[in-house]
Amino acid sequence: MTNGVQGPQPKPPGGSTPRRERFHHGSLRQALLDAALAATDIEGLSLNQLAAGAGVTPAAIYRHFAGREALLGEVARIGFDRLEALFAEVFDIGRPPKNAIDARSRLSELAQAYLRFADDEPALWRLMFGSQAAAYRATAEPPLRPNSYDYLPAALLGLHRVGLVRRAPDERDALFAWSAIHGAATLRAGGVPSAQGRVSELAGDVADRVIRSLG
Repeated sequence: MTNGVQGPQPKPPGGSTPRRERFHHGSLRQALLDAALAATDIEGLSLNQLAAGAGVTPAAIYRHFAGREALLGEVARIGFDRLEALFAEVFDIGRPPKNAIDARSRLSELAQAYLRFADDEPALWRLMFGSQAAAYRATAEPPLRPNSYDYLPAALLGLHRVGLVRRAPDERDALFAWSAIHGAATLRAGGVPSAQGRVSELAGDVADRVIRSLG
């Protein structure tokens, strides 16, 4: 018999509280984003996977995101912010190049930064430029500061200002240059032998060929 006084309640295995009880207000949202960013296949993530990894029910995710597309859109935004930060380290978009050497270096280093990003964060890179993030790219509001898409046209304009390219580049020229750099990253990710090797050499070669084509 007992005296009606309950003894200590058993602790969960490991002596810790369930994971879902450890989230404070707002921390689940960041935990979900961190988990998605760390995934090896972000495009293939499901809300059930994320919920299970966070130790919460799938319904809890809807308190922070309208659905899977909204969550992946936010992950894509983080990726574009990261890419823009890398481009900003290459050159100041508000200042023209000092000379031809500087203008050529800007394009080469911009290509190098892009290729390194694709190498270092392949799952995020695939999401950003795949169909999963198409809605985000179409509806994203222009930021108050330059974004990642502003740097390549600025680098091409710099080539024109120092005389390396005869005419001012237009949108088609930017598309051509973007196709060359992005294509090199895609072939590199696919293991094509000619796209392997040192990133700096591949980026410099792509940049030189773009300049010759536009010039």
